[in-house]
Amino acid sequence: MHIPGLLELTEREEIPNCMILLTGNSNVGKSCYSREYLLERINNSSDCVYISCTNTEEQFQNWMLSAGCSRDQIDSNLHFINPYIRRNSGGESSSKLPWILSEIKEITVNSHSSNAGIPNLNAGKKFNGIENLVKKKNPNFTLIIDSLNHLIALFGLKEVEAFATDLYFTSKIQQLSGICSLTIPSLDEEQFERLGLSFDAILEMAFKEEMESRLRAMKMTLIRGVVLTPKWVDFEITKEGLIRFLQKGSDFICYVCKSKIKENPISYSGLYFHVNHLEVYKKLVGIYGLSLSELGFSSEVMDASFFFIDIVGLSDPSYSVSSQRQKIEVLNNLIMTCSAYNLEEKKIILPTGDGMVIGFPLNPELALKLGIQLHQKLRTYNRGKGERDRIKVRIGLSSGPVFSVSDIKNNQNFWGPGIILARRVMDIGGEGHILISDSLAKALLALKDEYKPIINYIGDYSIKHGQVLTLYSAYADDFGNPEAPEKR
Repeated sequence: MHIPGLLELTEREEIPNCMILLTGNSNVGKSCYSREYLLERINNSSDCVYISCTNTEEQFQNWMLSAGCSRDQIDSNLHFINPYIRRNSGGESSSKLPWILSEIKEITVNSHSSNAGIPNLNAGKKFNGIENLVKKKNPNFTLIIDSLNHLIALFGLKEVEAFATDLYFTSKIQQLSGICSLTIPSLDEEQFERLGLSFDAILEMAFKEEMESRLRAMKMTLIRGVVLTPKWVDFEITKEGLIRFLQKGSDFICYVCKSKIKENPISYSGLYFHVNHLEVYKKLVGIYGLSLSELGFSSEVMDASFFFIDIVGLSDPSYSVSSQRQKIEVLNNLIMTCSAYNLEEKKIILPTGDGMVIGFPLNPELALKLGIQLHQKLRTYNRGKGERDRIKVRIGLSSGPVFSVSDIKNNQNFWGPGIILARRVMDIGGEGHILISDSLAKALLALKDEYKPIINYIGDYSIKHGQVLTLYSAYADDFGNPEAPEKR
């Protein structure tokens, strides 16, 4: 069994399958940790049951999609239960806690039958005893309860204690693993010890008392049958809601770029990454469905300024395929006639369907110059044309690292934070916008005074995972859009 930060917490790469009681103060990060563990298990093809009283199924699925799960993974591997909603809509049978365990048992048996490729003869049946599970085992099944406090509030402490005991024996028969979170101090010492007897391991989380920042710490205090030397391991929660461990002084090697991590590493799926390389890893694995060793990652990192563009409204179904193709071809030809495009031979060029991304490794000005020149050419092209024949674009500019990737057909490709950020900057804009990320805008403003009148600060914009982008907009009389994008 693997959990996030296992090596830091236990100095082991694996521990026996077990049910973990995750304890800590309110808002210390128990839900973030539970969800990161869930993502890791989903990516390892585990079937998972997630129990929460604070989310609807739609909210939960939307969160999983934003975290990188595919719709197929959600439909085939995830099962969501909200006991509060079920209790209030399921009649008298849902007013007691044992129905949750019955449903968990049914899901595990059905999942095992499905995974084994045999007909599911038990669909629709309820399981009232553990003996039904003796002959059916699914060693790759995960249960997460976030949190036990909500169950105690709904059903009472005694019923939750009985539920935890039954769950403990069910986990042994079914080889289940998982995490149940508990906010403390919500129970007295005797109550906590009694509840803790139904778990194989206890993981504690706490705020660092001497810090006023987001820094926290956790330690694994117990794994039954395993000799441990409990130690506090510092961590923080990133803006994306990821757990970032802060082990210092160790020689961690980034799995993406193969270089030593001089600052604080981030751990994911038992691997270590530079902070800005983890998203690259997730994107590439998601795109190609392969490990990085199969992708053939280059150890070289290439920094560039990026120009990301697409045609506004091209996905309108009223446009014919021929009309869509013609607009894309016209846009490509206009870009290739811009002097900024032709000044640098070494370019990264990737088509994106209704647009493209172009990276300039040697000159940070060229992305902006290309946007300005293209707008001027589009004004000439669109003059006198009808509304449907005009080409309207939005442009996002940023800078950052990318990596060279060889795909399964041995074609060279590129991906990395620089491209990802340029896409997110562009997505905020609308027709006529040339939006610029904070880092690239500041670099250009420091480079030449001529950019100061045309590069304008427009504010902070929120995107997915709670990330906030500080943006600038480039505009003048003959290019750009002086109206700030709406904040969504």
